[in-house]
Amino acid sequence: MLKQILIILISIFTLLSCSTPNDRIYIKFENDFKDSINRNNAETFEYTHFILYPQKSYFVNSKLKLLILQSSGEMCNSESYYLFSSKSDSILFTVSRTECFESPDRLKKETDTIYVTNFRNKTKEKYVNGVLVKNTKIENDDYTHDIISEIKINTEKKYSSR
Repeated sequence: MLKQILIILISIFTLLSCSTPNDRIYIKFENDFKDSINRNNAETFEYTHFILYPQKSYFVNSKLKLLILQSSGEMCNSESYYLFSSKSDSILFTVSRTECFESPDRLKKETDTIYVTNFRNKTKEKYVNGVLVKNTKIENDDYTHDIISEIKINTEKKYSSR
């Protein structure tokens, strides 16, 4: 019995040591978004507006509450989470992670950056290798982005017409 527990503990420590500092930061934000989905009983909707940006959409009261966009290129991957206001179409919070590699074989990361924008607090943070390297105030608390707005509008239309 003791041997099994020891093997489990060694396995856990091995897995934890494989994660990068940014993995731990990103997982925290990812879990916050998942908690929001569960708290609001959000409904998953399968639809992708732009084929190059696979998306996951979560609806509350027929409004898009959470949008996850992913993209992947030869040298970089990115994933972005957008949390929308229930009262307006504005974005409340975004988390974006971009991982770029030294070569197309993707064996070694060159950069791993997380951007966190909180429009309620009017702050933008940048994390590199698990360290907060930049924390700035933003001017506009009612953020809209043309492409994200287009994706949101079209996803809501598609959701309503199902």
